[in-house]
Amino acid sequence: MRRLLSIGLSGVALLCGAFVTLLRIRIALWVMPWNRIMTGAAGTFKVQSIRPAVDRLEWAVLAASRFVPRATCLTQALALHRLLSRCGYRSSVQIGVRLADGRFAAHAWVEHETKSLLSSAGEVLRYVRFFSWPPSQPDLP
Repeated sequence: MRRLLSIGLSGVALLCGAFVTLLRIRIALWVMPWNRIMTGAAGTFKVQSIRPAVDRLEWAVLAASRFVPRATCLTQALALHRLLSRCGYRSSVQIGVRLADGRFAAHAWVEHETKSLLSSAGEVLRYVRFFSWPPSQPDLP
């Protein structure tokens, strides 16, 4: 309880918003087909008037994910992408793959202004980019 009081009312609100978003994404990943989830992720949102910093949104997702069952890296990345979009930030979800000790591994993270969120740059370098959402648009002449 002391920890909640120390982050203030805006921190608690941010944490609650992240928790609800994570929970909704986690349930959607269990019951909906991927293309429907991604169509919903691309939706337009009314940009919030109070715009938390990117690092605060990342913190909220990481903290709230401890209380959502099976909040995998994909769940966290989709939730952070959605929260960033709601606050007017541009971001993309990246999914990378690798072969580690003969086993397939995959990892998801978010990129905002060329910075990796939810994962360190070193961790991201261990994966080969396989998929980006939203897909990057080619530069127009």
